[in-house]
Amino acid sequence: MTRTSFAWLLSLLVVAACGAGGAASNEPTSGAAPTPGGTGGGAGSSGTGADAGLPPEKEIEDNFVSPVATGRFVWVANPASGRVAYIDATSLVVRIVEAGNAPTHLAGIPGSGDTALVLNVLSRDATLLHAEGGALSTRSLAVPSGGNGWAISADGRYAIAWTDAARETAPDPLDGYQDVTVLDLAATGAEASTALTVGYRPVSVSFDSAGTRAFVVTQDGVSVISLTGPKTVTKNVKIADGAAESTDTRDVAITKDGAYALVRREKTKGIIIVSLDDGKKTTIALPALATDLDLAPDGSLAIAVLRDTSQVALLPIPAVLSDPNAVKLVTVGTGADVIGSAVLAKQSPVAFLYSSAAKSPVLTLLDTSAPTSGTRAILLRAPVAGVFPAIGAPHAVVLHDQPPTDANGKPSTQYKAGFSLVPVAQDLPAKIQGLASVPVAVANSPKGDRAIIATGTEKAGPWAAYVARLPAQQIDSFELASPPTSVGVVPEADRAYVAQKHPDGRITFISLSTGELRTLTGFELASQVVYGNGN
Repeated sequence: MTRTSFAWLLSLLVVAACGAGGAASNEPTSGAAPTPGGTGGGAGSSGTGADAGLPPEKEIEDNFVSPVATGRFVWVANPASGRVAYIDATSLVVRIVEAGNAPTHLAGIPGSGDTALVLNVLSRDATLLHAEGGALSTRSLAVPSGGNGWAISADGRYAIAWTDAARETAPDPLDGYQDVTVLDLAATGAEASTALTVGYRPVSVSFDSAGTRAFVVTQDGVSVISLTGPKTVTKNVKIADGAAESTDTRDVAITKDGAYALVRREKTKGIIIVSLDDGKKTTIALPALATDLDLAPDGSLAIAVLRDTSQVALLPIPAVLSDPNAVKLVTVGTGADVIGSAVLAKQSPVAFLYSSAAKSPVLTLLDTSAPTSGTRAILLRAPVAGVFPAIGAPHAVVLHDQPPTDANGKPSTQYKAGFSLVPVAQDLPAKIQGLASVPVAVANSPKGDRAIIATGTEKAGPWAAYVARLPAQQIDSFELASPPTSVGVVPEADRAYVAQKHPDGRITFISLSTGELRTLTGFELASQVVYGNGN
């Protein structure tokens, strides 16, 4: 899966004020480019069938990062002032706390109530913030490696600060960004912070389900970090076939138990499964090149999309290692509806299949728990750019990156972009919503009854937020006073929020039950509601 954004998403702003926290994806950046002098066949394209002349797939889902919300609070960092604002989303009371020098990257800590962690990039430390009973406690932890993001273990005990070179504006070609810092949030003193060196240019960081190991996927392989006892890098498992193999055209996914790494390469037919215990490699043969590889959230199944043959390969883990015949091939559609990418929802067996490269307007649903029961193809009238399913997949928000064509096959000028609400639990038509400006952020509520989409960039408006009420598929729109950067939901407060680019800080809260609008601006200048909807 690639994290390369579309041209119209180059202006997407991951708000520094709200950070870029959260656990990293297990998929590395793919830099595969269209074949020089050709029609964009891309590395590994066979030039036949559905795959003919198409570039690599581009998935934008990982480009959308919500601000940090924990329980009832939204946390906002100000790198310039060295302060963090924490906003009670129920009362809209804003409080300010001092952090380190240039607090920038925020992450919420699961299982710890209203707790957030901010990386102070200039002082190379982190501030752990915990709000409870109207009081706030803080704790400083050394982060000698620095970094531009966090990976947080599912139990909230460990945090790893690391640097993704793909997010650096002008990375030094000789800088490997190999230093990471492991924070043990349950420890005190020197044991709480450990600096380690991993392989060249990390692209993802993850943890096993037991919370005993962390895995850093790099261009040198997979660095394995022991979290029990002294924090150390215990091994580097090589996943390349040779020292000269290109490492920027592959997907790597780590299973939840930390036993295996699954590898997809642009020029290799098949999926390579590498044992992280002894480095043994097993190649699972496939009838065509895989254009995408995803691992189910529970780690029991890997899904490879074969664009050239319009097939999906289902690989049960670990059964496929001992029995290659355990692979199930599912043909999707007739070949006219191209598939090249897959998105999997949490707590659901449904796979969402589409092709951004083919500019296909069709989204296909596949129940991976019953693959022989067939698929459901949904015509969405506009090319699919990205898919954002709700937890449990009762519905999905689908973004469209260019207008559809009219009856004569010419581009329509009705709108610049759009999104669709796609019912999954019910076999009902999707609802498409035209937009006057491009979408820049998407969030689904944990209960799956609301979706929030923000539109407009600093260079191109209008700026707006759309709240979809589901399953009714009713959409309410709200004008914004400044360009949105990210969105999210605070379930305990029954509010959505839209962070915006503003010199003094600005965030808009929207009641999910009444639609009441409140905007806070100037977090450090006696923050106040500056406009609303008449209340």
